[in-house]
Amino acid sequence: MAKQAVQLSKKKRTKYRFQKLKMCKKCNRYSILKDEMCPTCGTNLVGIESLVKSILKKRLITEAIRILIVACLGIVFAPTIKTMYYSLFAGLIFCFCYIALTTMFMKSEYFHQLKKLLRTDFRKIQAGIQFDSDLAKADVKEQRLAMADEKLREIGDLISTDRVKIRRVMVLNEIALRSDMELELEGLIPSSYDRDFVKYALEVLKIKRTLISKKCIAYFIHYRDAIVIDFGMDSLLSVAGSALRMKLYILEFSTFIEEFLDHFPKERVLRLCNIIHANPEVEWGSLKDKTMRLVEKKYYYDPAFKRFTIETERSVSHV
Repeated sequence: MAKQAVQLSKKKRTKYRFQKLKMCKKCNRYSILKDEMCPTCGTNLVGIESLVKSILKKRLITEAIRILIVACLGIVFAPTIKTMYYSLFAGLIFCFCYIALTTMFMKSEYFHQLKKLLRTDFRKIQAGIQFDSDLAKADVKEQRLAMADEKLREIGDLISTDRVKIRRVMVLNEIALRSDMELELEGLIPSSYDRDFVKYALEVLKIKRTLISKKCIAYFIHYRDAIVIDFGMDSLLSVAGSALRMKLYILEFSTFIEEFLDHFPKERVLRLCNIIHANPEVEWGSLKDKTMRLVEKKYYYDPAFKRFTIETERSVSHV
């Protein structure tokens, strides 16, 4: 079946994951999605930060009123005029000091109230995210893949489980991926072998090699046997070639790279030679020797490799 051509939206980034949470005060339901209105009742969703600030504001006003009520009672029941003034001034000063101190420590009060709210409404948040997940399922069923991916991406920002990751990967595997899309890979790596993830990772490798990270390469090495059965040896060759992108990756996965060195295309071998040549102080181990032998055997006639063969001849003559 042909893959669906879609336009994926840009990811909305926040400093903290919880900042994406919203609540519908009418339905009393939480949501992690980008929607500004509740899909059930149409009421505007309130961000969790605004919700916490509203709670703090109400608490501050309530406690300030209580202080003033106590001060008023002191004034009413004051036995003398002097005592009445004392009660008035004491109440106003206490109220002012309370507001000033609370404002001074507003940041710590904010996070305290936030933690309290998240603990109290934990079940509601779970139910709300499950509702969001059901909306994503409905989008997949109706082939609204871009909307489904957007929902699963937002859910995945808050809940990093294999189930959510694989559901999103399955959606992405039905989309025609392009290099101009805001794709991600490392955040979707599951904790165990999954054929859908490997299929997605190999597709990403074709269009955006820079997304192949150390963690992703390690995943392919760890599950190499299963990957070869499902996708063939060429899949590991592609990943080994992508490890040449950075010097640190070459050092970390030198044994893995050596296995496929003879099968690398010319440009990959040339890149490896350039990195080794530019870092003579690094202990490359057997990888350097094997690379130089390959160059002498396969590319001795190629002008692009001439400087490496000359350098090898010099080192041999010195010995």
